Amino acid sequence: MCAGLFSCNKIIQQEKTGLFSITAAELKHHLDFLAADEFKGRDTPSAELKIASKYLSNLSKKYGLLPVMSDNSYFQPIPLETSIVSESETLIILKSKAGKKEFKFRMDFGVEDKNLSSGNIKGSMVFLGLGHQTPDKSWDDLKNINIEGKIVVILDANLLENHVLRSDGTGMHLRARAEKLVEMGAKAVIKIIDNERETFFQKSGFKFENSVKSIVIQQKEPVQKEGSGSFNNIQIRHEMATAILGVSGKELNEMFVRVKRGEQISSRNLKGMTLDIKIKVKKGVETTRNILALAEGTDPELKNEYVVVGAHYDHIGTTEGGVYNGANDNGSGTVGLIELAEAIANNRPARSVIIVWFTGEEKGLWGSEYFVSNPPVPLEKISAYINLDVISGDELNKITVTGSEVLSSELDNLINEISEDQLKGSLDYMKDTPGLSNFFFTRSDHFSFIMRGIPSVWFGAHSDQLDHIHQVSDVTETIYFDKIEHITKFSYLLALEVANYKTMLALDRTPEITKRGSHNLQYNWKEAIETKE
Repeated sequence: MCAGLFSCNKIIQQEKTGLFSITAAELKHHLDFLAADEFKGRDTPSAELKIASKYLSNLSKKYGLLPVMSDNSYFQPIPLETSIVSESETLIILKSKAGKKEFKFRMDFGVEDKNLSSGNIKGSMVFLGLGHQTPDKSWDDLKNINIEGKIVVILDANLLENHVLRSDGTGMHLRARAEKLVEMGAKAVIKIIDNERETFFQKSGFKFENSVKSIVIQQKEPVQKEGSGSFNNIQIRHEMATAILGVSGKELNEMFVRVKRGEQISSRNLKGMTLDIKIKVKKGVETTRNILALAEGTDPELKNEYVVVGAHYDHIGTTEGGVYNGANDNGSGTVGLIELAEAIANNRPARSVIIVWFTGEEKGLWGSEYFVSNPPVPLEKISAYINLDVISGDELNKITVTGSEVLSSELDNLINEISEDQLKGSLDYMKDTPGLSNFFFTRSDHFSFIMRGIPSVWFGAHSDQLDHIHQVSDVTETIYFDKIEHITKFSYLLALEVANYKTMLALDRTPEITKRGSHNLQYNWKEAIETKE
């Protein structure tokens, strides 16, 4: 039934050494190491992520996989520009009729903007409660308030999940509210942390973190000039908030309680007071890296064509004393790819297979974007990309499939044939929840390849066990290793089928996409996502 050089049954017979070398026990062995607290959440960049990259490259060498890069290295370095706030040169001064009061960075306030830049913003203030405005004006914190050129103060709070205004979607999210206010003319947005977080700070003696922020140098936006721009993610403690609002701690606490009851907090101009915000940022240069390893094809001609199989090995680090281990996201895909790499090394197909552990996916698909923007092999020679991301879950025989139907019917057919013939179970295309399907379509490294016209699929377990994703509870104790083994074996069989297929996979699903390459970035992907079935 399979259309490759070998039937699925023959693959099971001839490649069983590779297939059955993929075991839950070995997956657990690798994940216990990479998702340990000592790796501090594998942030990008970090010393711990570099150690993880060395672990992966050493295994690649052990398995007999070859370096891909021209310098005979397993590493594809990615240059970063780093930013960190200077603690001694960053402060906020509140000026009022009573005089001046200085607030200290980390002790009283924190700065969490992704693209940090130095600046000095002065201005009068307004308090907007939630800082939310709905189109029908049923909730309008900006009514009769002019925020143009003002520093806006809002509550880091939200309404209950079942509140009617939550149907407004991302508009109720804190970051979206702040960004909207800046678009409407606010100079800066200051967020008062909620009661629970304030209590944590008081009991633990914790301070706001001062973590390094990074951007890929070739993708960075124009650098802001000193003293320009706006800040939309300054967070403040309650002592500072009460001084700004002129209320007691008890009154401030009550505001958060009222919001949870669905009540609107009155907006007002904070007359007679101004803020002087001085932020100094130190710039630097760092690198992070993808790990690339090659299983060279056995066919003298077809070995110059490729199947790429990848997984991102980074996560989101630590915050306020908690370690985000990322056992499922994406320790699961990382260790699955380790086992798949070993299996492929021992059972090389006709075409070459490139194994890639991507860095910086959590920052915005950094690693995969860099790979396809600086490809070590021609993009037009990549038949397909297979992505493993979040592959643990409690439904053993269910695999979530994202993206396979977009560019190539042959890719989608192979997936369904393998599922029907060998690994009995269900494929979940999330067609019953198209909004969720569209959301996931852009959320992992497969999308970088799809945008270049390369048939791609993301295998995962999105529909179950999502409660732990991006939580400190995403640890090895919550992992279903049998599920990781199941998806890894499925991915291994698909990689073999594509790599042994009679031709490179056809581009026959999207009429505008006829050739692989970066020219496909001109295609209206936004419209395609919105209309994707």
